[in-house]
Amino acid sequence: MSGILKFYANVTRRSLLSWRMFSAVLLTVMTMDCFLMSVRKYCLSQGVKMTQWGFALIWNNKYVGLCFLLIFIYAVSNFPLDREKERYYIARLGVSKWIVAQELYVLTFGWLYTVFLFVLENLLLLPVLAWSSEWGNGWISLSDTSIVLKYNLYISTSRSVLSNYMPGMANLLVLLNMGLLLGMMGSLVLWLNTYSRMAGPIAASAVVFLGLAAVKNPSLYRYSPTTFIQLNYQYSSVNPDYPTESYIIVMLLLLTVLCLALAFMRVRETQENNRRKL
Repeated sequence: MSGILKFYANVTRRSLLSWRMFSAVLLTVMTMDCFLMSVRKYCLSQGVKMTQWGFALIWNNKYVGLCFLLIFIYAVSNFPLDREKERYYIARLGVSKWIVAQELYVLTFGWLYTVFLFVLENLLLLPVLAWSSEWGNGWISLSDTSIVLKYNLYISTSRSVLSNYMPGMANLLVLLNMGLLLGMMGSLVLWLNTYSRMAGPIAASAVVFLGLAAVKNPSLYRYSPTTFIQLNYQYSSVNPDYPTESYIIVMLLLLTVLCLALAFMRVRETQENNRRKL
């Protein structure tokens, strides 16, 4: 176990300090700022304040989720690490511990990225931020279509979310679903990359774009993991066919475990050159 943890720490350090991660962070900051810039301008021009609860609301725009999920896929698209370059670690640890440590990193990074998005969203709105236990008039005003169109806002809010969820609970649910979703996406990339370095990013991207199809075909919501972070597409008395929170959690956990298990078995049955053992 100590060998796994030491290599996990090594992988974490190398990955978080890599140029790939630097570019992913830069893309994330620039993209989030692009979406929130018009909101800041609207607030400053109208004297409106936004509360700290916006993280649960910004995913109402399907393109917001699409952008950040694709950036996440890019950030983990090099896992598992190149076995040719990792021969030293494989020889010392064995291939089983080598892949388990990377699986742990992918799961951890999913949660780190989730927290980073939450903190970044509030930091970029800091000039117009006001702390409150309620949603606040700022976010409520963005549920008015006329205001969104008048000020060319990229972000709008859902009346159903504002009406049916308390701010703290809504943010907790979105943070939980986001962390689980990113863990599942990272696991999918890692597993399919054991076959081809392009298979993982392509398949994960296809899952992301399935969310766009689900918007036009509501029957796909139960099978579109990327819409699980949009609270307006969850079960309610008005939409009883939408997935429940328990369904979302169980589905994401099962898919994650399945992908990790398949990645582990695939690596175990291949040699260092990633070909099947004879």
